[in-house]
Amino acid sequence: MSQEIANASPQFDSAISPELVAELVKALAPEFNRAIKDAIEQVVSVQMAPTMTKQEFARINNLSPSLLEKWIANGVVLLAPTPTSTVTRAKKDKQTGEVIGKTVMTKHGNPLINLEAWREKNRQHAIKCRYIKP
Repeated sequence: MSQEIANASPQFDSAISPELVAELVKALAPEFNRAIKDAIEQVVSVQMAPTMTKQEFARINNLSPSLLEKWIANGVVLLAPTPTSTVTRAKKDKQTGEVIGKTVMTKHGNPLINLEAWREKNRQHAIKCRYIKP
């Protein structure tokens, strides 16, 4: 009896017909194509980009933000130079409207990961790897 139960397989032939499968494929094909196209565009843009945000880099490489910060602190991952700008703010008196003082601040850009350095570091590591024969 246990042999019969082990060999028994449910019959799905009556529930799913080839016509139903063809209809589903025809209806879902544009959605599949759009999803695949979006995924390919995202992968290509990531592979061609010279820089990336820290959040994207951590997500793509499946890293925690704290580990990424440790890697940055230890020089495993390098930050790309980002532009800085100077912002001047003037304090005004509420009653008279006179300028009391000016504050000059330096505003740094969003820190970005230098992907070109990351790729080159990985390439150099692969060249020096003793398990890869040239």
